[in-house]
Amino acid sequence: MQRTLLSLTLGTLALAIHWPVQAEVDEVSLGKARGYPAAPTLAQAGSNEHIVWSNSGGYEKFLPFKTIKPGTPNRLIKSEKSIPIAYEFLGKKLTLKDYLDQRRVTSLLIMKDGVIHHEHYQYERNERHRFNSASMGKSVVGLLVGLAIQDGAIQSVDDRAAQYIPELQGTPFEKLTIKHLLTMSTGLAWSEGTAAGAQYKKMLQIMEETGGLDVVLGFKDIQVLAEPGAAYFYSSLDSELLGRVLAAAVKKNVSTYFEEKIWKPLGAESTASWYTDRKGVERTHCCVGATTRDFGRIGGLLANQGQWNGQQIIPSEWLQQMTMLHGEHLRKVAIDREPRMGYGYHIWLMAPHQIALRGHRGQVIFIDQLNKIVMVQTAVYGPAPNAMTNFPELDALWSGVVASMTAQQ
Repeated sequence: MQRTLLSLTLGTLALAIHWPVQAEVDEVSLGKARGYPAAPTLAQAGSNEHIVWSNSGGYEKFLPFKTIKPGTPNRLIKSEKSIPIAYEFLGKKLTLKDYLDQRRVTSLLIMKDGVIHHEHYQYERNERHRFNSASMGKSVVGLLVGLAIQDGAIQSVDDRAAQYIPELQGTPFEKLTIKHLLTMSTGLAWSEGTAAGAQYKKMLQIMEETGGLDVVLGFKDIQVLAEPGAAYFYSSLDSELLGRVLAAAVKKNVSTYFEEKIWKPLGAESTASWYTDRKGVERTHCCVGATTRDFGRIGGLLANQGQWNGQQIIPSEWLQQMTMLHGEHLRKVAIDREPRMGYGYHIWLMAPHQIALRGHRGQVIFIDQLNKIVMVQTAVYGPAPNAMTNFPELDALWSGVVASMTAQQ
């Protein structure tokens, strides 16, 4: 008996040695030894050691938020046999595992025709974590504007913002239309990003100190660089003003409208969140918290021309408008070092029939509307030896996903 136990023990040890558990990239600097710890303060939430926790629901400890309740969940089907993913990058032929082993990805989901083919989580995250959308939330606001037009609350994208918010009269914002805001073509100077984001930082400070319309009117002395509709400047301030116009038009807060018009009809399986400012106004430049599967449902909705869960949730005509160019100045634009691409109504235009929701630190929902393919990634991009190739390899992976999935048709 002892010999048998010894043999089993040695056999188990041999298996453990032969199949070592592979460390996840940068897990030490990201705080694995401490269980990916909570940040003690908001100022520390974006640091390397705390960002995994912060981006998977942790910010809710520091920032006020509204909850968005689901209705009856629409069950997502998981494929019994996943289609292998292959792609090429820097002259190498790679697999999905290679990608996950090299990039600071907290979750990744791939769907085709509404069926999940791949679903992966890293850094001790899982399907229950609520990940921060970052600027993917801007595209949600774009969808809601279309619904407000369908409901008659907004007459046209050519309406001026001041029609809904009279306080804008006499400021540089008084000439702006909803279309200018949707396309970030306001012509107003704005600095965003980590390198030169003084105005963005000021905006966040106003949100924490007062909030409400002060978030916009705090910039009433903003410099005008171009006529509205003539030039593109990526601006979270445009999205904040757009959210306030939307709320004024529908006469309810944005998260309530989102819950009624999209979240419940979508069949989301989990409660979502939307961070707010001090006055309880949603931060509409960002900040929807949702599970990866529910982000996948949003992608599926867009892949199916606004249809999902047996309903036409988003008008197809609006999606057509949302995903087309509205000026040559929008053909090749970007923020910071991200890839240059087209910009529609608060959504990125990657290639024919391909659109994207994108957010800071590698949050994306990529959609191929022709082949009904969706890829969701949540991530904690940051300082790393390969950081400069994060976006090029992400785009290479997406090309491989589309090629691999369509090759199996």
